[in-house]
Amino acid sequence: MGRAERQGVGVVGLRGGDEKLARKVKRKEDRVVELEHEIGQMRGSYQEDVQRRAQHILAVEERLKQTEELLATRSAELSVAQAFLSTTDRLSEAEVLSIVRDMNENIYQIAVNLTEEWEKLESSQVIGPMDIDPASQSSVPALVQLVRNRDSTSLIFLLQSCLCSQVVNMTSGWGHHRELAILESVYQRLSASGEHRIYPSATPDLQITEGRAISARWRALTHSYLPRSPPHSASLVEQLANVLNETGSFTSTQQSLELVKAVALEGIESIIRLTERLEFVFMVEVTSSDISLLSETPGTLFDGARMVNEFASDDTPATPGGQDRIAGTTEVGVGKSTSGPGEDRQAEILLKTKVVLEKDVIGS
Repeated sequence: MGRAERQGVGVVGLRGGDEKLARKVKRKEDRVVELEHEIGQMRGSYQEDVQRRAQHILAVEERLKQTEELLATRSAELSVAQAFLSTTDRLSEAEVLSIVRDMNENIYQIAVNLTEEWEKLESSQVIGPMDIDPASQSSVPALVQLVRNRDSTSLIFLLQSCLCSQVVNMTSGWGHHRELAILESVYQRLSASGEHRIYPSATPDLQITEGRAISARWRALTHSYLPRSPPHSASLVEQLANVLNETGSFTSTQQSLELVKAVALEGIESIIRLTERLEFVFMVEVTSSDISLLSETPGTLFDGARMVNEFASDDTPATPGGQDRIAGTTEVGVGKSTSGPGEDRQAEILLKTKVVLEKDVIGS
């Protein structure tokens, strides 16, 4: 009986322990539910935070992209405006003249090469010799008359004169660009308004004055913003072919075109490159003054202040009365123009044009 009572007490104790264990398990389960709920809340909050951060990153990336695009635009504008803001030329006058001399050398070489090939041709349609009549000078230029008489030296001069005229037109910046031609009157007004003068305050003792040509600054911006196609060699090829046709040695224009392409195309392309270089120099790189190429019109009077006679030195006296007329230009020159506030525009010849005179070619 005693053992049975002890066993009964043990059973009661076990039952009490089971109840405690059950309550403990229940508390654990409740805690697990609470933790799962908290985890769910944390997960939702974390996902919302991740989504907000992702949206923020996208917004920042978009702003960065816009900022970079704006920076690129502003940098391009600043680069273009630099020519307007800067008062220092990027190229010296000596460097400009070096490019022009290369141009003249190319022009001469093309004229000589074409004339040498022309001399090898058998004339199939020779125009009869023409007497050089001074009365006919107004209608037929002297060099053309001589070329029709198959004078090879005159043909060289005529080819040079043709190329000189063409490169001056191509580097003018206005004549051969339709987009710029409509702005020429604006340029002329600005050009007449003179220049600003800047006195650096950092060195008051030196009192250095530096010119800023308004017209040149505006021209540089215009050149940079208006897209243009480069000059094409076909125009020069056609002009030279027309000169060769004056000799009467070709049965068709196509024949003279083929000769020019075969002999002078490489040289013409070199002239085109030099022309583009000079145009950029005149329009953008030199902004303290207006610089341009010079070529003389046949028939005009010789002016020793801006021209050099091909057949005479600088100290050779001209014909009394100054009535010598130009037959053609053999080398382009360079002119410079500047003005200050309230001043008349000042012209300066940096490189004289080289010309041949009618009296020299007719008498040779």
